[in-house]
Amino acid sequence: MLYDRLNQLEEIGEPINVGIIGAGTFGTQIISRVCRMSGMRIAASADLQIDRAAAALQLGGVPNDSIVTCSSPSSVNDAIRQNRFAVTDDPSAVIDSTVDVIVEATGNAEVGVKHGFDAINANKHVVMVTIEADVVVGAKLRELADRAGVIYSLAYGDEPALAVELYEWARTLGFRVIAAGKGTRFIPEFRKATPNDVPRLYGFTGDDYNAQVFCSFLDGTKHAIESVTLSNATGLMVDVRGMHFPALDLREMPDQLSLKSRGGVLSREGVVEAVSSMRQDKTTVERNLRGGVFAVIDAPDRQAIESMASYGEIIGMMIGEASGQAMIYRPQHFVGHEMPIGIARMMFSGESVGAPIGRISEVVAAAKTRLTPGTILDGEGGFTVCGLAERAEIADKQNLVPIGLTQGAEVLHEIPEEGLITWDNVRLKPSFALDFRLQQGN
Repeated sequence: MLYDRLNQLEEIGEPINVGIIGAGTFGTQIISRVCRMSGMRIAASADLQIDRAAAALQLGGVPNDSIVTCSSPSSVNDAIRQNRFAVTDDPSAVIDSTVDVIVEATGNAEVGVKHGFDAINANKHVVMVTIEADVVVGAKLRELADRAGVIYSLAYGDEPALAVELYEWARTLGFRVIAAGKGTRFIPEFRKATPNDVPRLYGFTGDDYNAQVFCSFLDGTKHAIESVTLSNATGLMVDVRGMHFPALDLREMPDQLSLKSRGGVLSREGVVEAVSSMRQDKTTVERNLRGGVFAVIDAPDRQAIESMASYGEIIGMMIGEASGQAMIYRPQHFVGHEMPIGIARMMFSGESVGAPIGRISEVVAAAKTRLTPGTILDGEGGFTVCGLAERAEIADKQNLVPIGLTQGAEVLHEIPEEGLITWDNVRLKPSFALDFRLQQGN
């Protein structure tokens, strides 16, 4: 058992040493959880605000006198040998130390790409929490990791990896996957939301939140990123640009997430999709899957579906009366709190919990408002653009720019409201992420 194997590492004094970059919400959850575990420790944590990294360790029960501020790989290594906990504002001090695995949790696409690249070159396993980076160059990072003999993995506990788990369950058992994805709260008019709309639409008071991060969920960009991460890890396609986002009750999903010829909304099978808990009139769907993940499946023989249906809803499955398709689902995800399970599985099995198999889909950028020449784009969750899931082949044909590269880009030619950002109508800000992406072609 995983628990027993971790305890064995603890007993022999050889825990899995984890280095984490980014001590924000997700990073803090990971850090504080690992600190309560056996057989795994947060050996080093990097954050631009060192106090934030230290606070995450203290939240996990680490006494302040066991935390040491470091500025180099050698000082991090010294802390590890002394069984102390290193904090630093220099990611390279963690990457080039003797930690076993690097967790990239900054949430920033540009720096996430660089940290992932550097970690692989330093012969470290990588868990890419920053899926903003994964959807831009994840397939290339995975190739580099394979050649280097290290593992590149998605983060267990986040929705894409949990949906990959459902997909793998279904495919391994011989079921066809019709659609897989996540539940959320979204309506099309939210695409033009800005950070200024976040307090009103989320009901926030005060200012203790990152409006741009929350806006990336509100305007659908984050849902596109998560869905494209799932697509690239499984080969499932985007059905229509921006996805359908149907507002569906759990009981409706097996029938509605089927082909149009069978009464559903899909034009093809084998797709990624997001379902909404909110209808167009802003009322809430009664039994919704907000925060959960799903896979709609079918089987060449009816025996399996009918047999599972006989157990009813107690097994976490819905059967479509019209389509005969089934849906397996998980109604929640616990983000960083369960992510250490993925690290343990990866380190013991030598396999990722999910990783890109190719560049199947892309998150392209569209204008929230009319953009005039000279406008500087503010990227994901900002005032200027939102992200839409699209098939990579179409993005290439139409010369569309990934939203992860739009931060700081200058508009060269007027772009109408809802117009798409192309490699011709903007000048992208130079960055390592851009250079690395261009090595793959647009």
